[in-house]
Amino acid sequence: MKKLRNGDPVIVISWKHKWKVSVIEKIDWERVYVTWVNEAKKAMKGKWFIKKLLPIHISNIMYYLESEKKWSKIKIDIKKDWKRVRKTKLDNKVVN
Repeated sequence: MKKLRNGDPVIVISWKHKWKVSVIEKIDWERVYVTWVNEAKKAMKGKWFIKKLLPIHISNIMYYLESEKKWSKIKIDIKKDWKRVRKTKLDNKVVN
């Protein structure tokens, strides 16, 4: 089970977009595409310039708790019925 998923709110903790809050758009192994982070302009023939998302490494982002304006690590707990649940390490709340 992956600790981070598509649509999770994240904060960039290093790199040139440090402290920027955004949402995961796509996860590709250890690389993550985050909206509005690490965009580049690419010249396309007949279309002028287009914006292209470039990936950043998964170690450069952390899960962001929007209600408390804090970031936290994610842990995976196993319930008594052997189902896995994602929880934050900061306050032990369940993450969908």
